[in-house]
Amino acid sequence: MDQIGKIEQVNGDKAIISVKRVSACGDNCKSCGSSCNQKSVTIETDITGDYEVGDYVEITTENEVMMKHILVLYGVPLLIMMGVIGIVQLLSNSPNKDMISAVSALLSLVVSYFILKAYDKREMKKNVLKFTIGKKL
Repeated sequence: MDQIGKIEQVNGDKAIISVKRVSACGDNCKSCGSSCNQKSVTIETDITGDYEVGDYVEITTENEVMMKHILVLYGVPLLIMMGVIGIVQLLSNSPNKDMISAVSALLSLVVSYFILKAYDKREMKKNVLKFTIGKKL
């Protein structure tokens, strides 16, 4: 996965880079009518070479690691939600079990949010995502 970032700070062989998130519109905000404000994410990575603050660089990440994170991000809430619906349907004898299932499914998404937040915090501490600086733009 390739992205473009701006070097914000250089500390020896480490650099802090701000990367704008790619929205659903893609890279071309002019073609989008929603006028969204893209927030940038800061990352820290190793640098080798002559880079200065303000340089725009190409950043790449390993596709396998990104695919794992995407699978967890979308798969865990789906599995939890489907599991909760199945359990409520099997255990409930109420005439409103469909409504109870729907409310339980929505509540399971809230629980999934906190599970994913803890997962993300743990993964960021392990520094699993390796960002590599490609060429200077």
